[in-house]
Amino acid sequence: MPNTLKTQYLHKDEAREDIYKFQRTLWGRLRFYAAFVWRFVVLQRPEPLIYGIAVTDRCNLACRGCHVSNTGRPDMTWDQLVTAMQDAWNRGFRELYFSGGEPMLWRDADHTLKDAVVEAKQIGFFHVHVYSNGLLGLETSADLIWVSMDGLPGTFDMRRGNHFHQVEYAVRMGSHPKIAVIYVIDRNTAESIKPFLQWVDETKFPIIGVMFYFHTPYYGRDELFLTAEERAPIIDRLLDCIRAGLPILNSRAGLLALKSGDWPRRPPIARVLDVDGESVCCRASDDVCADCGYAACIELTEFQRLRLSALFGMTRYW
Repeated sequence: MPNTLKTQYLHKDEAREDIYKFQRTLWGRLRFYAAFVWRFVVLQRPEPLIYGIAVTDRCNLACRGCHVSNTGRPDMTWDQLVTAMQDAWNRGFRELYFSGGEPMLWRDADHTLKDAVVEAKQIGFFHVHVYSNGLLGLETSADLIWVSMDGLPGTFDMRRGNHFHQVEYAVRMGSHPKIAVIYVIDRNTAESIKPFLQWVDETKFPIIGVMFYFHTPYYGRDELFLTAEERAPIIDRLLDCIRAGLPILNSRAGLLALKSGDWPRRPPIARVLDVDGESVCCRASDDVCADCGYAACIELTEFQRLRLSALFGMTRYW
């Protein structure tokens, strides 16, 4: 390669690294988000932002309705994980989350999830989230931990087993400053929504709020699945809970879109990777999308539509 071309490539690499260094500053992040909102919201471009990595399929629970854990597929290696994070960053993703299985189980030689979170921050991701069942502790330097809790004892047990008090203890006694709960609504957990929210409020459970999903039939409809007609009155109750000031993270706009079904599937803003490859939005097949209850995706579409409640909602967990 001629020296002039080599010099041009070096200058381009140096300029790109200068941009990345600037984006890691607070002012740089604000500039990035301002430009991102312009392209994503105003110009309606399919911009990348959120990248998920399922580091393992292994899990220490056997939750009813879950078919994506303990499948026997291998864990990601440390080298695969670092390469994936660097590639995602280079492609424009700036928000990262780790999931599983139970990601706290992941390790490769001396590397654990704690190392993966640190590496992600060193690469430059603005926020790093972890999705966990809470049974292995919540010690991590991630910016936010999402903990699965689907109702009070009894209701919780029907989906995840007799572990409610262990999870409660991990949240109350842990030192992590920012924890949120994911509550999956199915045929068994639907009636416990308001009692759970009241318990969170009255006992001052140290979380920023509860995000509600609906059970999604990844491998076909089962006895836990709720149809759109059955979901509608439940969503109305969630909207009443928001009006009552109970700690719900779903936005009003997101819930209304979930109720109507009027939201675009497979938002290109988010991708997820496992050992088998990369998927847009989630790892389910397209025939599941019509019955999707993955409320986080809907929040993103309502953000793009400039719904005020969705815009405000984003600030609470970023």
